[in-house]
Amino acid sequence: LSISFCFVRSFFSAVHALLSSRLLHITCTMKTISAALFFALVGTAAAAESCPDELPGKVELNGAGLAFHYGILENDQALCGKLVSDTEAWIGFAAQPEGKRQMIGANSVIALPSEDTVQQYTLTAKSVAGIVPTDSQTLTDTTVTQEDGTTVATFKQPLSDNGLTLTSNNVYLMAKGTSNNLGYHAGRGFVSLDFETNVISSSTGSTEAPLTTGSTEAPMTTGATESGTTPATEAPMTTGATESGTTPATEAPPTPTPPPSSASLQKIGSVLLGGSLLLIATLTI
Repeated sequence: LSISFCFVRSFFSAVHALLSSRLLHITCTMKTISAALFFALVGTAAAAESCPDELPGKVELNGAGLAFHYGILENDQALCGKLVSDTEAWIGFAAQPEGKRQMIGANSVIALPSEDTVQQYTLTAKSVAGIVPTDSQTLTDTTVTQEDGTTVATFKQPLSDNGLTLTSNNVYLMAKGTSNNLGYHAGRGFVSLDFETNVISSSTGSTEAPLTTGSTEAPMTTGATESGTTPATEAPMTTGATESGTTPATEAPPTPTPPPSSASLQKIGSVLLGGSLLLIATLTI
């Protein structure tokens, strides 16, 4: 009875080890899948488009020496913007909901050359103290440069951003300062943007014609031709004899994996029995 008990215990120990090995394999597989998903997400993020140097749309503030070049990235649903001033000073761009032609409450983008930053702000008052950085900074592709007495700032902004959706119906503002430090604006005004016309379809700007699914080839017919004769059709492939009368050779089916032989089972039983006897001998000692 003791020998049988030890044999059963050894058997279940072997089963437990087998199950542990399976669980370890499953754990490793799940880790591999997780890593693959992570790198796929990283690859997707890396595939985001950058704004091109040349943008299709342009608006200007009359007499202010300030222009805004822009375009809509169709794939990324983002606004590409470039502010150009004819003086060296801070420059800004802002958006309000439709019909709201005022500065207070606007979501703005301000480029500060003195700090080398292009960031988002909320305008809460007509003073420097009322220009507050937003908690969520979503701009990408930001630059601010000054050369030959001019200032240029670029940015890429999501169309749905900080609770405001940017469309052609919004009210847009532009402004520039008197120096590189944020302060009173020397020029400001409202402008309108056309998002429908100024679309950037892709980073390559390709003008190739779209692929079509219709074919221009003449369709195959099964009836008679114009001459009244019926066109010959190819004989379908058959699994029987060929034209020469010989039967084509067929591939042999895959050989199934044979079940474990009785000799293998005996070896497994011997290992389990030997392990059991060794355990008994150890306990006896």
